[in-house]
Amino acid sequence: MLQPYSKPYQDAEQLCAKLSGQGLNISNIAQAKKTLERCSYYRFKAYLHPFHNGNTKSFHSNVDFSDAESLYCFDEDLRSLVFKLIQKIEISIRSCFDQCMTSNTSNSFWYLDSSLFELSPVHSNTVNKVRAMFIGSEEDFAKHYQGKYYNTYCPFYRNLPPAWVAIELMSFGNLTKLMQCITEDTITTLKLDRFSNRRMGIQKFRTLSSWMSVIQDMRNYCCHHSRLFNRNLPAPAAIKKSLNPNISLVKVTNPKSGNVEDQLNRIYTGLAAIQVITNKLGYPKFGSEIDALFVKYPVANRFMPSMGFPSDWKNEPLFF
Repeated sequence: MLQPYSKPYQDAEQLCAKLSGQGLNISNIAQAKKTLERCSYYRFKAYLHPFHNGNTKSFHSNVDFSDAESLYCFDEDLRSLVFKLIQKIEISIRSCFDQCMTSNTSNSFWYLDSSLFELSPVHSNTVNKVRAMFIGSEEDFAKHYQGKYYNTYCPFYRNLPPAWVAIELMSFGNLTKLMQCITEDTITTLKLDRFSNRRMGIQKFRTLSSWMSVIQDMRNYCCHHSRLFNRNLPAPAAIKKSLNPNISLVKVTNPKSGNVEDQLNRIYTGLAAIQVITNKLGYPKFGSEIDALFVKYPVANRFMPSMGFPSDWKNEPLFF
């Protein structure tokens, strides 16, 4: 049964007292108060939870507030690194995918061709979002096009621009969903598996679409400054093919089947997907940058399994 929310507001000093009462050592009260004033308690408590004693609200012994603060800073730096990597992929996939589609269809307005996509609201919703953004845009390129051109391809959307403009207006989520709703016939006819393999280093276009969805989720957590380090993520399709089979992945028990399985839905496999693509795009490997974060914030090493990192992950040639 629902009940009215009646918890009172607590300031930083009261919150510190609350945490102390739950068994958390706070060696530097002034610093702890400053942290909670700069970062809301609601956000910060996600970094306190890993130090709880089981499912209780009490803390393990010998845990200090500074441990959670260090974990928070680790995650902050991790998000910065991940977002830096993802922006390279996002910019490249927009450019490469449009080049492939435009050249293979000989249609500058291919994104308006409903025959290329599954019969679902995804395609029409994406086109309508592009239209709203383009019409409302104050960018010079949008005003220039609107004042000079129209397209003869689609009378319903004659005011919309060619794909290389439209694809830059789409959110990364729009683009990912558009890729996912491309039909199997389109994949075969336009040789999109070949595009995926040659340009992105991924054998199948459907696998690329899966990875883009995972990367989009990671991007969103980075953009919204949300916890990333031990987040559950979608498992990138066929990711094990890109990893060294001699390095044993973290094992978890499937709650439904009871079977012990490789853990594929954490940031380690998400980073592996990013590394495969950035390798193909010609960027350097970033394993040493990830390792440097574990060195800088030793507390994060305690949670490597919950991030999906194998104990000997530094022997993974994909990253080093």
